Amino acid sequence: MITYHNSRIAHDEIDHIFQDLFPRHGMIARPSQIKLSHKMLDTMFHSKIALSDAGTGTGKTYAYLAAGIAFSRMLDREGAPFHPILVSTSSIALQTAVKEDYIPFLSSVLMEDKLIQVPIRAVIRKGKSHYVCDERLMRRLRQVDL
Repeated sequence: MITYHNSRIAHDEIDHIFQDLFPRHGMIARPSQIKLSHKMLDTMFHSKIALSDAGTGTGKTYAYLAAGIAFSRMLDREGAPFHPILVSTSSIALQTAVKEDYIPFLSSVLMEDKLIQVPIRAVIRKGKSHYVCDERLMRRLRQVDL
């Protein structure tokens, strides 16, 4: 059971990330982004699913990443076992950006502030349709006269 105290700390961490840490690194605090991150956090607390519609540039990616970090830290304070957070994106480009840009930046900001001690880890999982089938590739190469 999640205690009120730890849930409050998690919400305070989201505010700290968006209102203090990100502005120190040149990002503007956006109320709609902060509100979305709190909604994501509450959804994680209650093991629910959230469907949120937000326009391009709202900051959805950082909203759910910050919520995921706050949630993971809250679980750690509760003594709960580690649970990875799964994020499904709409494109391979966003998957790549999350892994190569968003998460490293968020990690460095949080480590600099001592909210986390080790970088955030992430992996990308893609469906089998995103990988080359060696047999089909060889068959196609035999068909093409290079």
